[in-house]
Amino acid sequence: MSSSFAPSPAALPSSAAPAVAVERLTTGYRGAAAIEDVSFALPRGAFLGLLGPNGSGKSTLIKALAGLLPAWAGSVRVLGGPPREARARTGYMPQTEDVDWHFPVTAREVVAMGLYRRSLGPGRLRRRGRERERVMAALERLSAADLADRQIDELSGGQQRRVLLARAIVKAPDVLLLDEPTAGLDPPAERELLDLLGELAAGGATVVLSTHDITCVNERCDCALCLNRTVTAFGPPDEAITEESLGRTFAGHVLVLGRDGRRLAVAPHDSHEPPEGER
Repeated sequence: MSSSFAPSPAALPSSAAPAVAVERLTTGYRGAAAIEDVSFALPRGAFLGLLGPNGSGKSTLIKALAGLLPAWAGSVRVLGGPPREARARTGYMPQTEDVDWHFPVTAREVVAMGLYRRSLGPGRLRRRGRERERVMAALERLSAADLADRQIDELSGGQQRRVLLARAIVKAPDVLLLDEPTAGLDPPAERELLDLLGELAAGGATVVLSTHDITCVNERCDCALCLNRTVTAFGPPDEAITEESLGRTFAGHVLVLGRDGRRLAVAPHDSHEPPEGER
């Protein structure tokens, strides 16, 4: 992995404080709670798989970690402080449904937006050679360099996800928050993406990935959090992902399988979680 995608040692906290700490968090939309009494903590370099059915609060939790939703009760701390103060060191990838793909910008310009704390006009984004190099390096890391000058509304769903992930990693964040990044990807592209996330976690980044893919969390993540409005299980995958916890999380609609002596599970997949504020 190129060192340009790993957090720099000087940027990492010297203390053993958690990279992410959530305590009794309740939040939601328009006065209706989407998650309640959620608590967990992650050390630096953890790779967390966030599991739950549609409408379980996965997107809500990720938005709270990104500083996009306030805590109604409880607290959220990222890199030792409020999430908004950690935005310069946090990469966020929303679901594609949350993005206006008709906005007239190129893939290169979308990725460049990840280098700034505020949105900038497309003309100002085409500046300074070092930043252009970082943008192209991020696209290349996602095998998307050939998309750089294409308008975003011309891209397929899988290509759009690659561009969004490139935007999330372009500033070498210490915390990476990804909302269903593998949805719609073909198996080779999914493996490539998960390999990259594993490399980033090994380099010290804390990765939070929401997904419906229980096997992915079993095989790729070192920590699992099962969510259905509140935490139903949390810990190493082989401890947190059990028939009982999945039954609580997915309301019993889970088929538990065995393969090569390992327990795997398959849950219903409705491609995308609807915006929880619009359920």
